[in-house]
Amino acid sequence: MTDQELVRALRILRRTVDMLRTELRHGRIDEGLLHDIEAQMERGIGTDARSEELRPFVDKLRESTMTPRAELLSDTIRACDKLTDAIEGVVSALG
Repeated sequence: MTDQELVRALRILRRTVDMLRTELRHGRIDEGLLHDIEAQMERGIGTDARSEELRPFVDKLRESTMTPRAELLSDTIRACDKLTDAIEGVVSALG
């Protein structure tokens, strides 16, 4: 994957994370968006050495949705924020 292709894929991932965060702020967990995030990681972002640092953030996001609890939405929103920051860091390093 070229730098340009990776940046494009990361921007799509960022938009997906942003959409998930919006749903969470409305009190909904969109399983489809979670699946999309995982699928985007599997299609090359997660296996590319330049973006491998994103894997723990995606794992934390996924884990934050697994156990029903009062803090579920706020914890998942924070996980989205951290993933977004990590994505921006990779994009900045590439561009």
